[in-house]
Amino acid sequence: MRSTLHDPVLTADHRLWRAVLEQAYVDAESGPDGSDAQADDGDSSHECLRARCYLRGDSKPDAAAVVAVCSFAEVPADRVLNWARRNYPRPLMRQPASQIKSTSASQNTLAIGAIEARNNRARSCEQASA
Repeated sequence: MRSTLHDPVLTADHRLWRAVLEQAYVDAESGPDGSDAQADDGDSSHECLRARCYLRGDSKPDAAAVVAVCSFAEVPADRVLNWARRNYPRPLMRQPASQIKSTSASQNTLAIGAIEARNNRARSCEQASA
């Protein structure tokens, strides 16, 4: 018999944020050759490389976004980051600085948007209960 005392209650919000993490995983696995998911080479799509960088938390904004999404999903962020770093080693080639700046800015915008959405939802819940 399975105990329900320790099972987390998955609300619609938790399922939504878990779907965000799942989509990042799907994007990270969407390389041109599914059998070679370990290599971050030049043949991988931009979305695949970007998702892997995001899940690994390669930059401060990426790491902050992953931690925020994991918090919203009630998933341990350290486990997600460690798993991604084991399964998706960093690429040997670096992106040009212009691409890194634009990518970091867009990820920072996503993280800020996620936090604002969470705050807006909390405010609306407070107003509804008042």
